[in-house]
Amino acid sequence: MQVQTPQRGPIARVAAVIGAIAVIALAATLGIVVLAVLLGLAVIGAVIIAVRTWWLRHQMRRAAARGETVRTRQHSGITIIEGEYSREPTRRSPGNERTGEQTEEREGR
Repeated sequence: MQVQTPQRGPIARVAAVIGAIAVIALAATLGIVVLAVLLGLAVIGAVIIAVRTWWLRHQMRRAAARGETVRTRQHSGITIIEGEYSREPTRRSPGNERTGEQTEEREGR
């Protein structure tokens, strides 16, 4: 069984070539637009990262000029950040079953 393809005339061949060129041109244009959008987003991201890095360095320099430092040590591969903290008084939860004597004893009364 043979399938016969219809013979195309010269006008159909020219129309097919023009159509193929149009499709290729449209695909290329779409590809260029997508590439431009992706490059634009990459540039915007790079600018944001650069500004953020500059701002953090600026803040660190300002803190160093005021004499504020963060002290760190390396101990067995673990970074230890030294600092000061203050502890707020603990709040009593509704389910806390402490009696008045235990609370006074703990507070030194």
